[in-house]
Amino acid sequence: MSENLDDTIVAVSTPPGEGGIGIVRMSGPDAFTIARGIFARARKNKKIIRICEENFVPQKRRLYYGYILNEAGREMDEVLISFMPAPYTYTCEDVVEINAHGGIIPLGNILNLIMGMGVRLAEPGEFTKRAFINGRIDLVQAESVLAVINAKTSQGLQSSLLGLKGYLSREIKEMSDELLSLRAAIEADSDFPLEDVEMVDYGLFRERLANLRDKAASMHRRSKKGRILQDGLQTVIVGKPNVGKSSLYNYLLKEERAIVTNIPGTTRDLLTDYVNINGVPLKLVDTAGLRRDGEEVEKIGMEYSRKAITTADLIIFMLDLSAAVDEEDMWIFKNLSHNGKGKGLIIVGNKIDRGIKVTEEVIERNFPGYGVIKTSVATGKGLDKLEQAIMDMVFTGQTGGDEGALVMAARQGALIEKLVSGLEDAVTSLNNNLPLDLVSIDLQQAYGQLQNLLGEELPADTLDYIFSNFCIGK
Repeated sequence: MSENLDDTIVAVSTPPGEGGIGIVRMSGPDAFTIARGIFARARKNKKIIRICEENFVPQKRRLYYGYILNEAGREMDEVLISFMPAPYTYTCEDVVEINAHGGIIPLGNILNLIMGMGVRLAEPGEFTKRAFINGRIDLVQAESVLAVINAKTSQGLQSSLLGLKGYLSREIKEMSDELLSLRAAIEADSDFPLEDVEMVDYGLFRERLANLRDKAASMHRRSKKGRILQDGLQTVIVGKPNVGKSSLYNYLLKEERAIVTNIPGTTRDLLTDYVNINGVPLKLVDTAGLRRDGEEVEKIGMEYSRKAITTADLIIFMLDLSAAVDEEDMWIFKNLSHNGKGKGLIIVGNKIDRGIKVTEEVIERNFPGYGVIKTSVATGKGLDKLEQAIMDMVFTGQTGGDEGALVMAARQGALIEKLVSGLEDAVTSLNNNLPLDLVSIDLQQAYGQLQNLLGEELPADTLDYIFSNFCIGK
């Protein structure tokens, strides 16, 4: 960002388009002066009385009813306006919010009027960036603001709100304090190298370090589940042509998005939509039917399907239980076992309304270790078990995470992964009886990851990148 943080900034803080109310937000040292100069109060008799008199001091956090006036003193819009003085505001600066009629024209007119008086248009995320720089929130909380805005389910929203309230920040700070304490113990030991007194209780030190490593590992697992709640569980439906993939896709989506016919190979492109399964968002992908042979266009669709499988969190493999398991089914399953290694895999047997020709013995022999959920997409039978199986995979950690989800930005997840690695190195060094100075280096690196999480001493370009993902006005 090229902004000067001493500037007064303005932006429309509500989504573009028509609406009952739209908000123009202004923050900075000149916010009150500018607002008083363009606003006129209206009394009950509707007579306009200027609010910009020299002796007028707006009361804190009080809504005033009146009009925004243009340069010629003519009314532009009927509004409610509030004056919020520093430091008890979102940005810790003087903030003015103008509640006008929603719509591109009225809000744009007010925005252009204010900008014409020397106020700069805010950069994306600049209001939140100022809240971070001015110490009202740390970087974890700032990124949680974006997570709240982007939440796709109620569970994702609740998890994001915990981050905004500082729950994750406090956990990180507690780990930072423990790391500092361990490093202090090493420093004390090195200050008295010739003393007979052992300054470090190695048994207790090893236990504290292992506990810290376990906490970091738990945080990493929870961040994986948090990513699912935020971004959606990448779920790919695969199988040979005409087993019911598109029908299942439509069922979960609760609308007819995929074309369903009895002609094999109808689906050629990937179809992607979000669907909510009991609070868990799925980024659902319907793929072209997989088989070893096919005409040219169909082969292109199958290549897309293979790529989708490699990036999936969860694979739903469909069989037609009204027909025998054949070589095509087994060829697909073997490919899934290779390309889908380490991913969640659920096998769904469809078309049980037409009679079941696949025995339990065949299922056990061909798909050892996997149960088959027997369903009929046509009648809806058994699909509640599929939804429950998806829930079980998320909440038992088979697709990453445990019960205490943490919605995190990708940056945070990467730093926590490095934190776990650093603490693992420290534990290994200590168990191998390496000098404490080497252990201290590992601890210092781990401490640095925690500080980066909170935004301590991050390069300016990194901060710019983080806040550039926000919308203008937030």
